[in-house]
Amino acid sequence: MGWPGWEGILKDYPERLVKATQEVSTIAAAIAHFEPVTVIVGAERVEEAEAYFAEIDTPFPIKVHRVEGDSMDLWMRDIAPVFVIKEGPGDDRSLVGLDYNFNGWGGKYPTPTTVDLARNLLKDINMERVETSIVTEGGALETDGDGTLLVTESSIVNDNRNPGKSRQEIEDELVRTLGVKKVIWIPGRPGLDSTDCHVDALVRFVRPGVIVLSKANEEKPTDWTVVYEEALEMLSSATDAQGRPFEILEIEEPDEDLFEGGGFNDDRAVRSYVNYLLVNGGVILPQFGDPAHDAAAIRTAQRVFGDERRILPVLIDELPRLGGGIHCSTQEIPLFP
Repeated sequence: MGWPGWEGILKDYPERLVKATQEVSTIAAAIAHFEPVTVIVGAERVEEAEAYFAEIDTPFPIKVHRVEGDSMDLWMRDIAPVFVIKEGPGDDRSLVGLDYNFNGWGGKYPTPTTVDLARNLLKDINMERVETSIVTEGGALETDGDGTLLVTESSIVNDNRNPGKSRQEIEDELVRTLGVKKVIWIPGRPGLDSTDCHVDALVRFVRPGVIVLSKANEEKPTDWTVVYEEALEMLSSATDAQGRPFEILEIEEPDEDLFEGGGFNDDRAVRSYVNYLLVNGGVILPQFGDPAHDAAAIRTAQRVFGDERRILPVLIDELPRLGGGIHCSTQEIPLFP
């Protein structure tokens, strides 16, 4: 996870920066009930972060990792490497980091610290960096771990990230770097938010063959409702890499009329229950302050995850207004070996 820096994209909004830091820290403490957490912090906030987490008592440790630069951001899903297991040569296997050349979500919000974070972090932890030929973010990639990748076309086949590259060229690189066998492209819509409609707030895997879809909840349908409807139609007739049809469960988004104020820089606030985080033995599930929909999301999570995972709900308000959620603010590292 990451703490936002004082000179990052929130430098002109100190109150929002403080609120975002608090919510990220709350999520970190929730995750630390299931597994260790590392919080990436710019040099100017390291002492503050170390003092804060020293007061937090959790079953697993929360470690602060210092990076140079004061323009750190909190959206680790997108700015951090994507960690994968590299096979070969021979029987060798190793944990490596994919660097997908983060460019500030298509040039919208690049900072000196974030555009170089993947490279610098991998150097810090002495892990192999695997170069890639495309620009994308971790929040644009959703895999079932069994050969299937879900992506939105609008967030990758976009001239603000991959000018001149065809969808097939981009797909070939995704297959090469992620080891998947089938890529399912959901249309999405460019320009609807800062991410150009990342998949991780739209549809997620529960397990191979089972997906949850964020159901739009708009009195007057907009492009967001169309994105949801297109995704539902496409996934209802699709099969995964193993030829299985999808079991689709929908989780309706909260009622927007319960919230005052919108998103960051006129973007829509992202209040999606499917932007949860899977941790070892648990699910960190977002809650937004809509009692009926929050409770319904918990019931659905309990039904789909059953006894295999404990549901830990976490209330967030500032992160959705800044354009993301729990999954967006985290990046997991596979357990290896």
